[in-house]
Amino acid sequence: MLKIMKRNLKKFLRSSVVQIILSFLGYVYIYFVYRTSRWTYKNRHIIEDYLKAHKPFIICFWHGRLMMLPLAWQWKKSFKMLLSEHGDGAFIAKILKYFKIGFVPGSSTRGGTKALLELIHAAKEGTIIGITPDGPRGPSQKVSAGTIALSKWTQADLIPVTYSVRHRRHLKTWDHFLIPLPFSKGCFAIDDPIPYPKNEDNFTKIAEALEQSLNRITTKADEWVS
Repeated sequence: MLKIMKRNLKKFLRSSVVQIILSFLGYVYIYFVYRTSRWTYKNRHIIEDYLKAHKPFIICFWHGRLMMLPLAWQWKKSFKMLLSEHGDGAFIAKILKYFKIGFVPGSSTRGGTKALLELIHAAKEGTIIGITPDGPRGPSQKVSAGTIALSKWTQADLIPVTYSVRHRRHLKTWDHFLIPLPFSKGCFAIDDPIPYPKNEDNFTKIAEALEQSLNRITTKADEWVS
């Protein structure tokens, strides 16, 4: 009986009407947290300098720090995120539409080649790409080879971005997903850019540098809001 109830609940939650309602509620909650909290933006000039110089770059952030990131993008430049075609990715895509952020369906394990080609095309047209290097299923805080390959093929530097809030909860999921609470102190933070690899011999080195940078800036963001 319990298995049947769980199966029916999942089916109910995945229905198109319910997904539309839940995605709108998700958008409202994210915006409510943003409006009721005090925010600072660390190293905002890094992105602005890249935009002024018309240099391509890829925004990178851990999957567990995804929720408030749509509001970290505060420029008029077109922005798209790489998201899984199913499950959480499809739901997140619905929320992103409210923030006027596009998405490219695919991941390192499903639809990867098609997604890579679409991202390369988007980058050449001047669209800024956002990606979770440890998504969509982990391992947590480990940079995938696909992220570095995308950087090479688009010749776009990697810019680590994160956020934190003082009042928060972490879900018991593989990525320890952070749920921000309203009426808090928040921070968006950017770390120094990591140059794209010129050849595949540098893939491991670049991946390690990105991983260390994201962990470092995330730790700092947690400290800044404490």
